[in-house]
Amino acid sequence: MAIESSVVFLPVTDIEQTTQFYRDVIGLSVVQEQVGGSCRIFDTGYGYLGFCQYQDKRPVLGGPKGVCLSFNCHDKADVDAQYQKYHSAGLASEPPGKVDPFPVYSFFMEDPDGYKVEFQKILSCQEAGEPE
Repeated sequence: MAIESSVVFLPVTDIEQTTQFYRDVIGLSVVQEQVGGSCRIFDTGYGYLGFCQYQDKRPVLGGPKGVCLSFNCHDKADVDAQYQKYHSAGLASEPPGKVDPFPVYSFFMEDPDGYKVEFQKILSCQEAGEPE
């Protein structure tokens, strides 16, 4: 078996708001629309995120104990630049920093359904101050 890529599907309450956020705010491209537009797949560059406004009105998996969608940045400066962009737009409040206990430098914001969205740089052991 050869896995070519992956897609994670998540329920949303309003596919148009979700599309506006991930396409127009985050900058992901829509690579496929399904089921008359109620399900859209976005390219993250290394996989895909699918968001569906299901007919059965299933609950979203957002909130403080829900799903976190992490986007990996090239370096800490990239994380800082993303933070400035989203902070200026009123979407991110807490500045980036190391997220204990993980070797990650990141900041968080929320999408329209309360999914936690993280922009991060996974740190090397040396950058994180951990023994190798």
